[in-house]
Amino acid sequence: MQWRFACLAVSCALSACGGGSEGEHNVTYQVTAKSNYEKGLKELKDDNFPEAIKYFNFVKQKFPFSKYAVLAELRIADTQFERGHYLEAVDQYKMFGRSHPTHEFVEDGYVGFKICEAYVKQMPEDFFLIPPAHEKDQSATRDARREIDMFIEKWPHSKYLDKAKQYRRDATRSLAASELYVARFYAKRDKWRAAAWRLEGLLKEYSGTDLDAEALYLLGQSYERLSEPDKARAAWDRLIKEHPQSGQARAAQARLPRLKPASAPPSSP
Repeated sequence: MQWRFACLAVSCALSACGGGSEGEHNVTYQVTAKSNYEKGLKELKDDNFPEAIKYFNFVKQKFPFSKYAVLAELRIADTQFERGHYLEAVDQYKMFGRSHPTHEFVEDGYVGFKICEAYVKQMPEDFFLIPPAHEKDQSATRDARREIDMFIEKWPHSKYLDKAKQYRRDATRSLAASELYVARFYAKRDKWRAAAWRLEGLLKEYSGTDLDAEALYLLGQSYERLSEPDKARAAWDRLIKEHPQSGQARAAQARLPRLKPASAPPSSP
């Protein structure tokens, strides 16, 4: 009996020490689910991600009916998130939500919020010596905004709601900046119809940012160049009403008298 126990101990030790990647340190598995789970949490806190996942996987495999096995699933997702593997984290969080829909971390919005956050982390950012964020592909930003909208609708009273709304403002501003960049591109090349189309879309889908005034001014200018004074006047009137203190409002006020008179309504027979 003692010989069998010794062999088992050696086997476990080899399993724990073997197969490690460069930079990883050895893991020492514990007797209980709780103690292994807590060891995983410590490794996660210390940014030792491969070791953390080893502990969490051990809990899942060796203690499948323990509450810590369920928590270990969630912490694997957290570990992927913290190590910057955001797509893997999203998959893990979504799998957790499907498998445990009534779990407290699902019902309080934590899992849904972390999915949003993982998408936000993939949004393009501004870095020195590379093109600004608004010149880059915005697919991840649109994905983030979609997930945030779903979160806000599903968990309107979550403790994560305020942060989610801030993420939504950031995503909306980024998308508005991208649309404005494209509109400016068209305007510089006298493609005023294309510019107006992009600006109308911006103001419909991504309004409410600090870019609204510039978008409305350029929209009025686009319609002026297209010989559509009614639409130009409508854009500039809205600009003056909604952003009266902006420089664009003052410029629009100066240009309004130069517009042709608004079209008169057809006379009654």
